[in-house]
Amino acid sequence: MARGAARAAAGSPLATVRALLDQALPPLASRPIALVVPHAGYVYSGLVAADGWRQAEGQRYDLVVLLAPNHTVAGFSGVAVFLGSGFRTPLGVVPAGAAAAAALLAADPGCTSDPLPHEREHAIEVQLPFVQLLLPGVPILPVVVGSEDADRAARFGAALAGVLAGRRALVVSSSDLSHYPAYDDAVAADRAVLAAIARLDPGGLRRAIETEERAGRRGLSTCACGAAPLLATLAAARALGATRGTVVSHANSGDVPAGDRDRVVGYGAVSITAGAPGADLAALDAPPHVFRPHPGAGR
Repeated sequence: MARGAARAAAGSPLATVRALLDQALPPLASRPIALVVPHAGYVYSGLVAADGWRQAEGQRYDLVVLLAPNHTVAGFSGVAVFLGSGFRTPLGVVPAGAAAAAALLAADPGCTSDPLPHEREHAIEVQLPFVQLLLPGVPILPVVVGSEDADRAARFGAALAGVLAGRRALVVSSSDLSHYPAYDDAVAADRAVLAAIARLDPGGLRRAIETEERAGRRGLSTCACGAAPLLATLAAARALGATRGTVVSHANSGDVPAGDRDRVVGYGAVSITAGAPGADLAALDAPPHVFRPHPGAGR
């Protein structure tokens, strides 16, 4: 059976996501091997998520791998691969890639088919309408990555890359960034973490997170709630030929009119591609990208 209905933003989910995509930044020239996108409520992070997802617009994929952190199951530190037939959203059912899921379970003995981590995991759910509108009919492979151990993430990333070799797959890491510092501290912490992600350097990402979390920023509880899927995504993307990371956009909850600048959550979008090696960090100096509702929005 299909997984239960995803929670929707207020109003029509279709109109909401289309309006976000209308205001999203246009695709870059390179086809993404992987994306990093946020997973907060659309009013806060929806436009940054749309910026990331639009990088896949017009591309052909046969599978979308959705890697999410564990928000809901206390003590779960494994890797849970979804084995159901699909996820149901207000826009219909997104089919799941059962064969790819079985192959991943066989490739990495550390993976489990435990369905519990998927039952209430919003970090996967909020991505589904973007798949449905931009990559209709493409099956998904949802995975909850619970362990932030660098070696474990590297092994899982290598196993995932082996399963995806020869396919036209898109790996998507669902992660918000800094949690609960004041606005300026969030901007600084998010900048360091996004730069490390764009450099495709798992070790550098760990160091950036540890440095920022030790910097004494008041209220900062984490620099990336999706550190585990981020580390796995970088390992898999590099094994699949990625050589370049581009920061697409950024913002935090304090940029929204109703946001509290004394206690914010950060968001960023990164496109990971083949091509000229290096990191494009120009977007870090651009203004935050936040959705501005307007009459008649919609694609």
